[in-house]
Amino acid sequence: MSGSPSGGANESAVLNALDLGVAILDAQANITYANPSVLAIVERTLEDVKGRNFGQVFPGLDIEIDWRHAVRSATERGRSVRLARRPVETSTGERFFDIALIPLCTGEAGALLTLRDVTEAVRVEAKLLRQARTRAIANLGDSMAHEIRNPLNSIHMNVQLLREGLGASDPDRAALDKSAATVQREIKRLDGVVRDFLQFSRSSQLQLRRAAPNLVVRAALDSLDGQIREKKLKVVVDLQSARPVRMDPDRLQRSFYNILLNAVQVLPEGGTITCRSLDEEHRCLVEISDDGPGLDLMKNPKLFDLFYTTKPGGTGLGLPIANRIVEEHGGRIAVSSRPEHGASFVIFLPYEGPDDRSEDGPTTVPVAGREDEDE
Repeated sequence: MSGSPSGGANESAVLNALDLGVAILDAQANITYANPSVLAIVERTLEDVKGRNFGQVFPGLDIEIDWRHAVRSATERGRSVRLARRPVETSTGERFFDIALIPLCTGEAGALLTLRDVTEAVRVEAKLLRQARTRAIANLGDSMAHEIRNPLNSIHMNVQLLREGLGASDPDRAALDKSAATVQREIKRLDGVVRDFLQFSRSSQLQLRRAAPNLVVRAALDSLDGQIREKKLKVVVDLQSARPVRMDPDRLQRSFYNILLNAVQVLPEGGTITCRSLDEEHRCLVEISDDGPGLDLMKNPKLFDLFYTTKPGGTGLGLPIANRIVEEHGGRIAVSSRPEHGASFVIFLPYEGPDDRSEDGPTTVPVAGREDEDE
């Protein structure tokens, strides 16, 4: 190749006029051509960069990327290789580029490289992220203040009643006991809010090992045995999963426990909880359902939002914690429900545990097929 594209002067003029950075690399990732946009980034002439490895011309990129391998990969695959949001140090500071290597169609070994400056987009995204974090912290502070202020007001009022009762010549023992019990209950509630919030906010390291999801479900049920017996609830267990999952059993038990506790709390006496599991090709499914009052998911789209609750006295932390733990394992939770027809939480867990391909979640969908079951 010469110092211009092999297609001729017209093609060279077109490439030279582009704001997009364009370079041609040979099989060794050495530059054979670079348009003015590329040369302006590194503040060099074509003679300075021609014949040099692309990574050596762009500081920082030679350490992160094996450019010869990248060119070979694009050539052998016969399709583009894209490298997004790569930082480059320039005289004006750090700039970010989306880089693509496109195999040449001229029969020669090499690739056409494009550089698209996305620095401004990265800065805008970073600014929006900072603003979102600021709003999230402010909302979190408002929610925490609301959750703490109510029990504190109750404690203050009942302590005042205790003081007045103790100062009376003939104190009402029953009234004093009632106020003291209220104070204890509200303190316990405050402790629960703080404990659950810490559980949600802490990013603990998963202790991963292969374990049976069925055993984790049964352990969560055992933890709630007292409350289940107290409300005379019926539990149907149909655990058919046979493959172990790479998981943190203690953390995942907390997730199942929170979902089961939600069912226990909403069910009337004598209600039914059903726990099922089965194996799919790449993941295990665990379903926890109940025949309770159900939810109108169109009116309750924030089911997994922090501090959102439909239960009197609820903290709104149980389901967000459950969802976070499942997401840490690379899975997701899907919810289906409708009023008066119960609710179903389906937990999808990949057998190999967390990786970079975790599914997006959670999702909420109306119950399907319940009409046929009712008939």
